[in-house]
Amino acid sequence: MKIFIIIIVVLFYSFLARGQTVKIIGNVQDTNRNLKLSNASVVVIKSTDSIIFADTRTHIGKFIFKKVPNGQYFLIVSYPKYVDFLMPLSLGKDSVLDLGNINLVSEAIFLATVTVTAKRIPIKIRGDTTEYDPLAYNLKVNATAEDLLKQLQNFQVDKYGNITAQGKQINRVLVDGEEFFGNDPTLVTKNLRADMIDKVQVFNKKSDQATFTGINDGKDSKVVNFKLKKGNKVGAFGKAELAFGDHGFYQSQLFYNHFNNDEKFALHAFSNNTGTVGLSRRDRQQYSDGSTDASYNNYDLDIWNGEYTGKGVPTSIGAGSHYSNKFKEGKVSINMNYNFNDLNIKGNDYSSLQENLPNTSFLTNSRRTFDNTQQKNNLNGELRVALDSTSTVSFKVNVGLLHKKTFSDYSSEMLDLSGGVVNSNARLFSTTGDKQAGASDILYLKKLRKQRRTISLGLNLFNTTSNSSGVLGSSTNIISNVGNDGPANFNQFKTNDDRRSSVTLKAVYTEPLSKSSSVSVNVGGLFNSEAIDRKTFDQSMGGADRVFNSLFSNNYRLDQFSLRGGMHYYYSKNNIRLQAGSDFSHVDFDQKNLSTNKVLKRKINNYFPAAEFSYDFSSREGIVLKYNGYSNLPTLEQVQPVINNIDPLNTYIGNEGLAPSFTNSFSLNYIAFKTEKDIFLNGVGSFSIVNDPIITSVNTDSLGVSSYTYVNLKNGRNIRYSASFSVGAPTHISDIIMTIDGSFQGNQFENLVNSRLSRNVLNVSTLVFGVGKSKTNIYSCGISFGLIYNSNYNNLQPLLVNKSWGYTSRPNFDFYLPFKMMIHTEADYLFQEGTSNFPNDFSRFVWNSYIQKDFFKNSSLTAKVSVNDILNQNKGFDRFINQNLVIQNTYDTIKRYFMFSLVYNFKKHQTKK
Repeated sequence: MKIFIIIIVVLFYSFLARGQTVKIIGNVQDTNRNLKLSNASVVVIKSTDSIIFADTRTHIGKFIFKKVPNGQYFLIVSYPKYVDFLMPLSLGKDSVLDLGNINLVSEAIFLATVTVTAKRIPIKIRGDTTEYDPLAYNLKVNATAEDLLKQLQNFQVDKYGNITAQGKQINRVLVDGEEFFGNDPTLVTKNLRADMIDKVQVFNKKSDQATFTGINDGKDSKVVNFKLKKGNKVGAFGKAELAFGDHGFYQSQLFYNHFNNDEKFALHAFSNNTGTVGLSRRDRQQYSDGSTDASYNNYDLDIWNGEYTGKGVPTSIGAGSHYSNKFKEGKVSINMNYNFNDLNIKGNDYSSLQENLPNTSFLTNSRRTFDNTQQKNNLNGELRVALDSTSTVSFKVNVGLLHKKTFSDYSSEMLDLSGGVVNSNARLFSTTGDKQAGASDILYLKKLRKQRRTISLGLNLFNTTSNSSGVLGSSTNIISNVGNDGPANFNQFKTNDDRRSSVTLKAVYTEPLSKSSSVSVNVGGLFNSEAIDRKTFDQSMGGADRVFNSLFSNNYRLDQFSLRGGMHYYYSKNNIRLQAGSDFSHVDFDQKNLSTNKVLKRKINNYFPAAEFSYDFSSREGIVLKYNGYSNLPTLEQVQPVINNIDPLNTYIGNEGLAPSFTNSFSLNYIAFKTEKDIFLNGVGSFSIVNDPIITSVNTDSLGVSSYTYVNLKNGRNIRYSASFSVGAPTHISDIIMTIDGSFQGNQFENLVNSRLSRNVLNVSTLVFGVGKSKTNIYSCGISFGLIYNSNYNNLQPLLVNKSWGYTSRPNFDFYLPFKMMIHTEADYLFQEGTSNFPNDFSRFVWNSYIQKDFFKNSSLTAKVSVNDILNQNKGFDRFINQNLVIQNTYDTIKRYFMFSLVYNFKKHQTKK
């Protein structure tokens, strides 16, 4: 009861204090001549969040603020050619605060007598945009945008250049808000000079239609935007590199840019075998911001998706160009990109796979030699035209050609619990494939007479075709209880012909309800048609005679026609933003087995609820809560009733009767920067539930042969959850910066194993402590220590609970020496404890270092001697869970080599004095 009374009293006095106001008066004059200054700007700012409370102008030096609530403020006075005046205000007891004469100092006098040093604020938060100031960080000469990103709070850049910001993967990097080599963010981050960047902005970029209407359509993505300094928007810059090493390693690249304000022209070319592969990062990208997700089909015979993830040794050649410009005072803009990439990867990988069954388990050890090649051409562009002050139309096009060859030499052996051999398999598989894909978007945006009343129309067209063929030769030995059943050999020729085309039309109308609220109505339609024609031919070992095999062949088509519409409410006032609504759709889901002329027609009703709430506590602190619900329709590959025997011991067949599942997804994001203490905080959480999920049902016999199909798990749920946080702050010990990053990820998913429910629980927790310290042109160093804890559980084998600890450490040091020399060294240590499935511990210590010297007055030429993996310990390692399988994978990767390189950086900008 006492506590309750105290709370009431405190609240009463806080509201009483909030209700009291103070009158502020003062006089502004020249400190030297006592001259009253008219039209001086006087601003009152809240000290808690830097939001302007009130502002006014002086009249013959005098100013007045009549009603300012009690609290803490800053008063800022500014006048042309005078130094700004700032003073703190604490308003409380007095009803009138007379500041008397405020004397401003002339800049000429001030600069002649005083030297001022100020600490730059590194981070600003403006709504959902986090903005970083590059000048607040210590960067080496000729540092790149990637070097800058590695120093920013809550940014991670891995060794392949992939960027993570605020817990989300970055797939798009903009320059002054425009796409720049849109297919590959690493081309920008590895080549754009850090000294050209004025601000680094991170925000969720919405689709063009959502940006215009203000109504979120769920197609947003985390984006980094580099805002250039004004003096760097006219001129040329770039770099050229040539490097040679032992064991045949080499690296070369050329990057040239010419900027003339809005006009940007760029060229790039590279060739290397050191892991810088370029354009593979977004090979499976969405082709447009339209109403349908358009990407290359994934129906190849071989599962390699054209990306390099560290497995094997890559050889990559690439080239590309970019052009963008604005005409007629910005009313017409054009943005075009072309990219070419040739990537080859060779290597070996080794896997140990434990399969948990209701009454036993099997362990399969396998080895694979692979040689994969992909060539890709991609052209994309956008033309945007402002028809008048109220309407805009944009045209987007994206076309790509892809040619792929793969080769795999695979062998495996399955063991039972006693270590006896159950079966073995050896196979050779080679494929060749060609793909063509194209997408186009037309978007019309119109503002009507009433403010915030708009209409937008969007049309998306997409088409892709693929043709692939391959030869599969396999030999399988199965050991039964009565002895060896002998080998089962076959040699098959396979073809895949697939296509997909879609047409999407969407219209959105927005109507304001009040100054702070509005409503939107959308309506649209989608027609999507997909087909896969899979053929298998049995052939002699020489391949001369081919006989059609109907068991592994099928021609299938899936057509979807849907009508979709919905309504959303939007509210925005002061620091609060809210939107909520739902779309509804009716889908004609037509399946046709062209091989048997069997037709299955279904009608499916879906709904897509969505809500978003955000609140800004201040200009540097905010929180965002999102909810999305959506249906997941089965894919063509899941419903096509054909046996896939690429792995004869693990075959897959589709299920024509699959029903859609439904996902509820929640996310929470908190971000804050405490300016007065230089503390940066970020927290992200997500939680999703898939109801009636589409799962795999596997039946494995006593001989280790498994067959998979897809089924709906009625009343079942698959759950995913994650949480992460990041804290960065100075320690006040010799300017040492400390960071703490933590994450927790897990999922609980179910499938059927021999008709029994298999429940799998996987959790991964990490905690990383880091400290760093730098001194301009003297040194820069940092070190991090991390803990990893993995646990997984499967109810079919409850005694085989896998729990393991892991440790990481990543030190890095830069030392700046006389004569423009620098030494860099870094290391990456990983230790992973053994588990009950895989009892052997794993450890890896990769140490890289280089020494470089800059030449010329502007340090434009750099000579570098580097060593990769000094201790020659680099080896690939993965351990993960897939349904009732626990898999450990090791693989070849790039190891030790020495390299000498020359890098020439050039920069020529025209600036007005």
